[in-house]
Amino acid sequence: MKRFLNYLKPYTLRCILAPLFKMLEATFELFVPLVIAHLVNVGIEGGDKKSIIVSAILLFVLALVGMVAAITAQYFSARVAMDFGKTVRSELFKHIESLSYSNIDNQGTSTLITRMTSDVNQMQTGVNMILRLLLRSPFIVFGATIMAFKVNAKVAVYFIYILIALFIVVGLIVVVSIPLVRRVQERLDDVTLHTRENIVGVRVIRAFNRSDEESEEFHLSARLLMKMQLLVGRVSSFLNPVTLIIINTGIACIIYNGGLLVNAGDIDKGEVIALYNYMSYILVELIKFVNFIITVSKMFASARRVANVMDIQPDITFGDQEIEESSRPHSVVFENVSMTYKGSKAPAISDVSFKAEEGEVIGIIGGTGSGKSTLVNLIPRFYEATSGSIIIDGKDIKEYSKKAIRGLCSVTPQHSVLFSGSVEDNLRMGREDITKEQLNAALKSSQSESFMKDKEGGLAYVASSGGRNFSGGQRQRLCIARCFAKNAPIIIMDDSASALDFATEKSLRQEINSLKKNKIIFVVSQRIGSMLSADRIIVMEKGHMAAVGSHDELLKTSDVYREIYRSQVDEQEVAS
Repeated sequence: MKRFLNYLKPYTLRCILAPLFKMLEATFELFVPLVIAHLVNVGIEGGDKKSIIVSAILLFVLALVGMVAAITAQYFSARVAMDFGKTVRSELFKHIESLSYSNIDNQGTSTLITRMTSDVNQMQTGVNMILRLLLRSPFIVFGATIMAFKVNAKVAVYFIYILIALFIVVGLIVVVSIPLVRRVQERLDDVTLHTRENIVGVRVIRAFNRSDEESEEFHLSARLLMKMQLLVGRVSSFLNPVTLIIINTGIACIIYNGGLLVNAGDIDKGEVIALYNYMSYILVELIKFVNFIITVSKMFASARRVANVMDIQPDITFGDQEIEESSRPHSVVFENVSMTYKGSKAPAISDVSFKAEEGEVIGIIGGTGSGKSTLVNLIPRFYEATSGSIIIDGKDIKEYSKKAIRGLCSVTPQHSVLFSGSVEDNLRMGREDITKEQLNAALKSSQSESFMKDKEGGLAYVASSGGRNFSGGQRQRLCIARCFAKNAPIIIMDDSASALDFATEKSLRQEINSLKKNKIIFVVSQRIGSMLSADRIIVMEKGHMAAVGSHDELLKTSDVYREIYRSQVDEQEVAS
């Protein structure tokens, strides 16, 4: 938690003022029983109407000033908590953005979402409660005890006995509850994971008629969470009845002994009432303090989990070499490049070497799991090569800054991703200064123009989250349009035409050929048709380069390519 204290430094004044105003409120609150005792003894028992009026006015002033102090404290603590949560969430998001694909894969998306939302919210709540209750509750408990001794030391001795018993009970409940609370958070992670997987994969689940099985798995996970929460609830539920028994025993002792002392003339009735009020204060504040400790323990658990994510060192470090926006690389060279995913024994790609030059379209084809996507994902450094070098214009890509290397590349990912917002906003992601004419040209080149004409508002048409209001083929074409709109010198199209019909793909191939001047274009696909526009084709098999050449050359020299071709030749003949 120490690392997060730095995020509170900009709000130091508020952090001081919030508990101070809470202490001020508590101080006024401790004087209320004394005023009531005076009201009873002098005003009511003595029949002094003036004293009754003065006491009533004083009680009103104490309540009013206490209310102002409480509202002020609440304002400062809430502002600090909100600003703290915003800062932590922003820093965490920034850190997650710096992580590589491999880092994110290892953590899991659902875990990172939980850290960003639930855990940061828990930290925010904890900070709020610390500022409000850390000083107030102990101050009230010990203050009420001291004031009780001021009223009558003989009866106030019972306060000591009650406090000892209460601290023992509260301590036991807290010691048992804190580990259980941590286990609840772990179960919550599991439920979040199941929820995300079921929502994201709902179509697959329904297609394979797995709804009942997945529902059962989710219910099992939810039941385990419920059992842990019930266990925490049962342990916590002992707090109120046990503390009430102890407090009521104390109150009974105070009233009984107070009554004896009243009869003996050693104490006034108002003082007995004051002692009763102070005992009630202790009960309320101890219950608050237990809830405070449980909340703070949740905060520390969440802080550790957030810190664990922030402690992850990105496994990709970038250089400081910048590139002018107008510069165009002349070549991309792979030299004996291998890459193994974390936790995998076999390399995804092994000893890959080739050179792609400006003005070339490089096709990459192979079966599922052959290493096609891995190969192209190494160029923008989404993943890091285990060995070997990737050279762009004579410099290892490790020398380039993150902005430089990502600025050189324009990528259409394997899975089409559109963000909520207008189509224009989506297309401008890689290049904000692009003109409307250039946007329309990108739509035309990507074969998106035909269906976008039918959309109300054209470029202003709003895409839903994930682009769900577009078909699969339309999403792919808009992602291709976004890639073209960036106008980067290196274009990577990772199986980006898989949802397109052959006629549309043929038109797209022609556009790719017209765009290749001053560019290096990589086209990844399992379709032979996508390779026909390539100047050279790299055939991947089990992570190795099986062959390199043109379409006609590979038909003669590569068994793997011929096999792929023959499996698709009928479809290709129809397409041509």
